[in-house]
Amino acid sequence: MDIELPFKHEDEKNFLNKIHPLIRFILPFIFVLPFLIINDVYLVVTIILVVLIFNLVFRLHLAKILSKLKALLPFILLITIFVPLYVGNTVIYQLNIGISLNIYKEGLIFATTLFFRIIGSMFVFLTFFMSLTYSEFIEALTKLRAIPSFFIGSIVIMLHYIPILAKSNRKILEAQDLRGKNITSYWRRLKTHGFIMGKNVVNNMERSERLYESLKMRGFSGKITFASKKIKFVDISIVVIFLSIVIYFIYFINLEQIYMEVFKLFLS
Repeated sequence: MDIELPFKHEDEKNFLNKIHPLIRFILPFIFVLPFLIINDVYLVVTIILVVLIFNLVFRLHLAKILSKLKALLPFILLITIFVPLYVGNTVIYQLNIGISLNIYKEGLIFATTLFFRIIGSMFVFLTFFMSLTYSEFIEALTKLRAIPSFFIGSIVIMLHYIPILAKSNRKILEAQDLRGKNITSYWRRLKTHGFIMGKNVVNNMERSERLYESLKMRGFSGKITFASKKIKFVDISIVVIFLSIVIYFIYFINLEQIYMEVFKLFLS
C-alpha cells in the first residue's frame, strides 16, 4: 500500500473549494486548540461529533479520513496505554504477571482524555487538510506572514520526499520477503520499518541538499508565490461562525449535564 499525503487531487471538487485555502487551514486550529488547553473530555467528544456531521453534510472523504486515522491508532495507543500504570494514587485494579502492576483511577481518566484528545486532533486536522490540494496547502502557508519563506521551502521539499521514502521502504521490505525473510510480528515489522526509514532519511538528506542547491543555482530565492486570491466576506463569516460555536460550547453550555441526561435516557 502506497503512502499518500493527506491532500485531495487538483481536479477534485467539493463545496469547500469556495472557501479560501487560508481559512480552511485556520479552521482546524480553532477547533483543536480549546480542547488541548481545556481538560474536558465532553468538549472533545462534542467537537468530534460536530466535525463528523460536517463531514457527512458536505460529503467529504470520511472513509479515507478514517483509514488514515486507523493507521495512526497503534502509535496513539502506544502513547496512552501505559499512563494508568504510573499516574495517580487510587488503585482500582492490580495485575500480577510475574511483577505486580497497579492500575490507577486518575491515570485511567487521564489516559482516556489524552486518547480522545489525540484522536480528535488527528480527525479534525485530516478533515480540513484533506479538503486542500497540495498547492492550496502551500498557498495557505505563504499567506501566513509569521512563517519565514525559507521554512516554507523546507516544508515543500520535506513533503516531496515523504512518499519517496515510504515507497523506498516498501520496496526494500518486499525484496526481503522475496529472499525468504518473513516478518509476521507487527512490532518486528515496525522496528524494521524504523531502521530502514532512518537509513533512508540520512541518504535523502544529501539528496534534498543537492536539490536545494540546484534550485538556488537556477534563481530560486526561497520565496514561493501564487496568483493572488482575496479573502472574501463569506470566508471571514465562516471563521466567526465556527469560533462562536466553540465559545458557546465552552462558556454557555453544560456539556457534562447534557451527556449525563442522554445516558440516563438510553439506560432507562
